[in-house]
Amino acid sequence: MCFKIVLFAYGFPHRKTIDFIKTMYQHNFEISLILAADFIKIQSPKSFFNISQKECSVSAYELAEKYNIPIHRVAHNSVEAQSLLQEYGVNFGIIAGARILSHNVVKLVEKGILNLHPGLLPDIRGLDSILWSIEKNYPLGVTAHLINEQIDSGVILNREKINISIDDNLESLYEKIYQLQLYLLPRILNLFFTNNCSMLEVKKNGEYNYKMSYDKQIEMSSKIDEYIKKHSNL
Repeated sequence: MCFKIVLFAYGFPHRKTIDFIKTMYQHNFEISLILAADFIKIQSPKSFFNISQKECSVSAYELAEKYNIPIHRVAHNSVEAQSLLQEYGVNFGIIAGARILSHNVVKLVEKGILNLHPGLLPDIRGLDSILWSIEKNYPLGVTAHLINEQIDSGVILNREKINISIDDNLESLYEKIYQLQLYLLPRILNLFFTNNCSMLEVKKNGEYNYKMSYDKQIEMSSKIDEYIKKHSNL
């Protein structure tokens, strides 16, 4: 079967959007459509941790031009986005950057929408997955899954843990989780597109985690070194 891929992405400088596009084309996967959403400011607790953000040297629009990908600046859950999904006949989606997608959008993508979640589902769902994994003493890893109407749920295609070193710190753990997403992306696509991907339907989800409050971040910060020692490959 021919897969026509839509990438749900961000139009503003966004590392994951850029790296997902580059990774896919490095591994010979073509994108049929990019839906690039604008930045929306939301209320969020301030961060106690100073995790450096790497700058993007190129924009999604520049990469779309380079690879000749149709790109549209549009809100992902809008009627316009739904019309574009139908117009381009896409049948598989990948999330490189998106808020929660509506049921109306999800059902238009016939073969599913892939998300690479920076936590091990079904236990660690929602936001600040790395912080909550440390707080709850869960292993750190990435889950590849096909989304459904519930948040961070659906059919699990793969779960993989990161290797933790005694020399790690919170910032290096974030980077390892990020690099694991890039590593898994082409491998999951290869397996899924050749019908060699095992699928595990989630029957019961763990609780949904919201953004960790500032006070809670301070409280859990003292647990990071202990967590690394416990989970590291010494």
